[in-house]
Amino acid sequence: MSATSPTVLSEFEPSARQPTALPPYETRVPEAMNNYNLPSDPLLITEKVQRLGEQFPTFANKSADDLEDLLRFEDLFQAHIDGLEQVQLMRTLEYELREENERLAEVNLSSEDELRKMRDSVAELQMFASSLTSRLYELVQEHLDLQKPYSPMLLLQRLRDEVKGLDEQADAAARAFMAKEEAIESAECEDFVKTYKQLRLRFHSSEARCRLADAAYRSGSLSGVPLSLDR
Repeated sequence: MSATSPTVLSEFEPSARQPTALPPYETRVPEAMNNYNLPSDPLLITEKVQRLGEQFPTFANKSADDLEDLLRFEDLFQAHIDGLEQVQLMRTLEYELREENERLAEVNLSSEDELRKMRDSVAELQMFASSLTSRLYELVQEHLDLQKPYSPMLLLQRLRDEVKGLDEQADAAARAFMAKEEAIESAECEDFVKTYKQLRLRFHSSEARCRLADAAYRSGSLSGVPLSLDR
C-alpha cells in the first residue's frame, strides 16, 4: 500500500474516521450503554443530559466522537473509567483496607508466641481447677459420710436404744436388790433408792424426748427437738 494513499492514516486520527456503522459492542461493555436510543421528547432529553452532567460530568463534557471512541476501543474506555474520581477513591479505599489487613496479620503473627504461652497457662489452670473440683467432690462425700451417723432416723434409733437400756438397767438394779437374802441395812437401802430414782428419772426424761422426736420425725419436722445424747 502506497505511503501517499489516504487509507494509511491511523484510525485514531480524526481524518481516518469513516461514516460507517459501528461494530457490535463487546459483551464487557455495560448493558445500559448498548443499543441506547435517545427519547423523542426534548424535555426528557434535557433532563437526561442534565442528570448526566451531574452524575457523570466527564462523560457529559465529551463530544459524540469521543463517546463513540470510548464505546469502540476497550483500552480507551478502561483508561477513562480508571481516571474517574469514584473509581480512584474506591481503589484507594481498597488499598488502605489491604494495608490494614496486612498490618493486622503481622500483629497476629507477632502475638503468636504470647498467645501460645497464654493457651498453655490456661491449660494448666484448667488442670488445677479440675483437681480442685475433684477434691471438692471428695470432701463433699466425706462430709456426707460423716453426716450419716447423725441423720434424724439414726439419732432417733439411738435415742430409742438409750431409753430401752435405761429401762433394763433400772429393772436389773431392782431385781438385784430384791434378790439379796441377807439383811439389808438402812444405808444400803437408801443408796438403792437414790440410784433407782436417778435411773428412772433418766428413763422418763429420755422416753419423753423419744416420743417428741418420733412425732416430729413422722410429721417431717425435727427442728427444735433435742436429740443429743449428751448429759
